[in-house]
Amino acid sequence: MMTNTEYSVPTEAEKVFRIGILQNPLITPYLPEGWEACASTVSFEGSPSPSIPINWRFAESVSALKAYEAVLVNAILKKKYDHDPVEVRINTDHAQLFFMSALLWRLDPQGDDLNALSILQPELRQKMDAYFPDWDKHGSIASLHRMAATNIYRTKDDRFFHIHGSMDPRPTIESLGLPQESPASSLQEACKPYVEAVSRFTAEELQDLETNRFRQAGTICYSIDEYNASEHGKANAHVGLFEIHHQPNPAQHATWWPDAPANPSSPKRPLAGLKVVDLTRVIASPAVSRGLAELGASVMRIVSPNITDTSGLHLDLNHGKWNACLDLKVEADREKLRELIRGADVFLQGYRPHVLDKYGFGEQDVLDLVKDRDRGIVYARENCYGWNGPWKDRSGWQQISDANCGVSLEFGRAMGNDEPVTPVFPNSDYCTGIAGTIGILTALVQRAEKGGSYTVDIALNYYSRWLTSSVGTYPSTVWDRLWTRHGRPVFRHTDSMMVLLPAFMKMLRADPDSAAALFQPGFFTEYAIKHLGGVTVRIVAPVLQFPGGEVEPGYNVSTRTNGVDQPRWPDDLGVEVVA
Repeated sequence: MMTNTEYSVPTEAEKVFRIGILQNPLITPYLPEGWEACASTVSFEGSPSPSIPINWRFAESVSALKAYEAVLVNAILKKKYDHDPVEVRINTDHAQLFFMSALLWRLDPQGDDLNALSILQPELRQKMDAYFPDWDKHGSIASLHRMAATNIYRTKDDRFFHIHGSMDPRPTIESLGLPQESPASSLQEACKPYVEAVSRFTAEELQDLETNRFRQAGTICYSIDEYNASEHGKANAHVGLFEIHHQPNPAQHATWWPDAPANPSSPKRPLAGLKVVDLTRVIASPAVSRGLAELGASVMRIVSPNITDTSGLHLDLNHGKWNACLDLKVEADREKLRELIRGADVFLQGYRPHVLDKYGFGEQDVLDLVKDRDRGIVYARENCYGWNGPWKDRSGWQQISDANCGVSLEFGRAMGNDEPVTPVFPNSDYCTGIAGTIGILTALVQRAEKGGSYTVDIALNYYSRWLTSSVGTYPSTVWDRLWTRHGRPVFRHTDSMMVLLPAFMKMLRADPDSAAALFQPGFFTEYAIKHLGGVTVRIVAPVLQFPGGEVEPGYNVSTRTNGVDQPRWPDDLGVEVVA
């Protein structure tokens, strides 16, 4: 039996990379030509013992995905710049900060030292609003009662169901017959009316209520085997981390993106000049475009001035992006978006299937916009459930995917209870982001070889299923020692992320080994947000490290709130604000 001293996170991460990705029959069809040489220069380092008391091998998962991204970077270096593959190092301790990054930033660290929890304190919230105004138009976290609309509860038939208030909890609250507001002194107290309300329904009744009658996110909490055996699981079983569909067009030649004279591409900034139109919110799909921006791409993020957004995520997910507002109900604004698309090589959207069709920006609409252009476009779309099967049109989020695919149930079981518990961090969000970045890079390489346009299908469930099938959990002895090291905490199904996140961050900082491994100063970087008067922000540094300096990950422009920029492509792609 494997002991903790024999287990090595870097070694196991490399195994996941070599076997779970490079030898995975669901993934190998998408590996670029010459991938062997591109992968041979990637190495792993880091602490041998796991740090985070979660039974799932999150460290190995995120590190292996970053290695896959490195393969695509090397492929582009070779194919576009005729540069041999370069050495890439991945520190597995550092990589784990990637899926915690929304919690780890510090704004004005030498002054007010604002952080992700500042929004919970009125005085600090006011200071945050000066930099990142509140876009929560529906008060999704305005009260403990509203927060409790996103959680796992036990049903009448002794199963478990994850309801989700999304960014507007009112329909979910209404569906359960509860008042829109109710006083509560703690999250535990706030959960009580939901516990009672959900217990009146069987799991199937609640699924019908939330999905078909109220069109809300929500899922029965399945086991891994139950999900895989479902009609929906079977319909998506052929997909690895993403799916790419070639859209041939004789008019669209094999080519890269146009070079931008004021921002020329080079091995140091391999995606410089690549223009990306981004219609995304929250974490997973914004993480896709942030990954492209880190490699030099120019991203124009578009949001509606009338639709709610999650302001607390803007600092972390908007690095490297311009942000403009367009109202797609207005024809003049739709034409501005069309013009942006005509000048772009990537269109990324994170809305449910067909939501954008009514505005003329569905898959075929976007492909038709550039059908007469001499180069194609990559149309990338991200959702929760996947793009095949009976559940594909459902709304969903990270916690929904975790519950749907069996990830939550296995975490609860690892703590001794046969019940699901959300595995704390937005891991599936951020890792889906890496997968989406890889999918788009793969499509760009294919376009340079074959021409035409490409559709890239990305989904939280694609990542979650890969996690359960190709990564897995820690061996029992390794998990037991890790869990014991942190005091063997037991969390229950009604402990939402609002409970779990602060508890786990406290545990990680309190444990000397975990704190020393994870929170090393070298894993962070700082820059000045120019358009906000030069205020400093400290963030998680890029995970991919290039010892030879051939590639320099980073961002062309600073992070920002919505609506700062004008919705047009500037001549100078290095300009901080598009005026």
